[in-house]
Amino acid sequence: MPETVVHFQIRMPPVLHEQLHTWARDDNKSLNALIVGLLEDAAEKRAGKPATASKTSLRGGD
Repeated sequence: MPETVVHFQIRMPPVLHEQLHTWARDDNKSLNALIVGLLEDAAEKRAGKPATASKTSLRGGD
């Protein structure tokens, strides 16, 4: 059974978009996959669950 997908638009500063785009490119991911992974990690953290093994490679200074 296919997973239901919800489309969602977000406004962000151009500088943040460029940083995320570069991060996604460096990690060989789509921008969408990177952002979904970051949101999943944040939701799990908020729920008190440990983040899954490195969906995103968080790097300092980027």
